[in-house]
Amino acid sequence: MSAQAKIINMLLYDGSLGGVIRIEDSNWNAGELFSAPRESVSELIDTGACNRYGVYLLLSANKVYVGQSSDLAKRISQHIAGKDWWESVIILTTKDDTLNRSDIDYLEYVLIEKANAIQNLDSDNKKSGNPPKVDIFKKTLLNQYLEEALFLMQLIGIRVFAPVKTDRKARRTKKKSEPALSIINQESPSIQENPDSEKQHNGKVPPLPDTSMKVGQFIYAALRNLGESGYSFTDSQIDEMCTSEWSKKTFHTKYPFMKRYLSDDTDNRGTDGEVRFIAKPFVFGDKKVLISKEWYERQRPHFIVWYNSLK
Repeated sequence: MSAQAKIINMLLYDGSLGGVIRIEDSNWNAGELFSAPRESVSELIDTGACNRYGVYLLLSANKVYVGQSSDLAKRISQHIAGKDWWESVIILTTKDDTLNRSDIDYLEYVLIEKANAIQNLDSDNKKSGNPPKVDIFKKTLLNQYLEEALFLMQLIGIRVFAPVKTDRKARRTKKKSEPALSIINQESPSIQENPDSEKQHNGKVPPLPDTSMKVGQFIYAALRNLGESGYSFTDSQIDEMCTSEWSKKTFHTKYPFMKRYLSDDTDNRGTDGEVRFIAKPFVFGDKKVLISKEWYERQRPHFIVWYNSLK
């Protein structure tokens, strides 16, 4: 018998793969999957999805944490303060909020067991979750729910539960240079020509540093090397790179890439009053700027594309 066709509905809340995503499956009944980068958790909460019973995954390039809650908004907000390593979150819930406490206990337990058995990523769970208390009929329904959820996660590049043949060490080495949401890697930022580009001093663009470095260290090292090579930007280019619109289009982040450093009194806070930039300025020709401190692994490929466009 041939496989059954299915319809996948995907909503990109900000029009890009780098923001909040909602996915429904015609074979999944009332099931819903949401994904979001860490910096977009507030937008995820605004969708209302976090007001239901559900399970969630916190993800980085090499680690996963599985949890469950009847108040996902509160629980995930606690993880913002309590766990600094994760870069994105996946939520599994239902449109009609039909999951109950025993359901999410079972789903959490099974996902933790799968993560520990497959070992694609290190598990941050210290325990195996609450022992499941569901009968055989409910277990069958929940397993069907999970089967569709795992399919949709693979669809958007979440392969934490997908068996692979390579050894664990090789997988970890590869994942150091890959974001948790690998589908985002497939979308390269559009690089638009700047009308003032011919006026900039195109100092030699140095090679990128070692990609095994943590993403923030990698980006700062690349920019320090770029500045020391004599590369400079025009005023109009810097003005554009100081906008959140440019950063969102280029790096898929809502925070500005840089901020002009005018004097020693220049602070490293954003317009929201929060510290958004590293304090030590970067020098490009006769101009000084502060660079964003908000970097996540999934933004590495976008930075590399932009950096290579400078050559």
